[in-house]
Amino acid sequence: MDRRGFLELLGKGASLGSLLRLSPLGMLEFVRAQSSANTFRRALLVDKAGEPFRLDALEPHQPYVFAYPFAATPNILVNLGVELPPVDVKLPDGKSYRWAGGVGKGKGVVAYTSICPHAYSYAAPNLGAMGYYKPEGGRGPRMVCCAHLSAFDVSRGGEVKGGPAPHALAAVVLEYDAAKDEVYASGFVGNPEFDAFFRAQSQALRELFRPAAKAREEVSRAVVVPYAEHSKVPTTCPVLG
Repeated sequence: MDRRGFLELLGKGASLGSLLRLSPLGMLEFVRAQSSANTFRRALLVDKAGEPFRLDALEPHQPYVFAYPFAATPNILVNLGVELPPVDVKLPDGKSYRWAGGVGKGKGVVAYTSICPHAYSYAAPNLGAMGYYKPEGGRGPRMVCCAHLSAFDVSRGGEVKGGPAPHALAAVVLEYDAAKDEVYASGFVGNPEFDAFFRAQSQALRELFRPAAKAREEVSRAVVVPYAEHSKVPTTCPVLG
């Protein structure tokens, strides 16, 4: 639930007590929605051997995946190869929030949730509905959900460039330690919509995670793998915008 939805419920006479009966994750998302920053447990990005993942290992435009903040919520990590300054990302209500730009030595590394805010399709292990598309022609780098062709500009905070997505793709907050070349995930800017995702994908997650409770386990060390190793059946589709 977003802030507007909460206020609409109050306007319709919903009591605070009834709102408190929302799922704990749903209420947590409402509290976090009061600002653009969504803080979760801090997690070190590591490679498959458990060693800190080095951003220098990222070749430009080669996507990687790591699960955060939950075992079932993968994110796409990519080096865009150019310095990315901070930008203001507009919300549907006309307000905006600040995306901090790229990280790493060249300030070109970004990460976004792979969950599309339209219908909650995502880069699942068995079907990679959300993928990364490098720049081509006059078009910049995009993440695209092949379920309904929502496209997001990952060089500008995940803003919507095409398709039915209602708002920008939530960006992972990456904390980069230049001295150690280590990086931590510490939350998101924008709305990652995890509560809606878990509801929409409940049956699929029960099949992927046994027991199902493992899907919601919080991650303390986020293992980074190439996209092709994470999604066994990646999809490709036209890029709108």
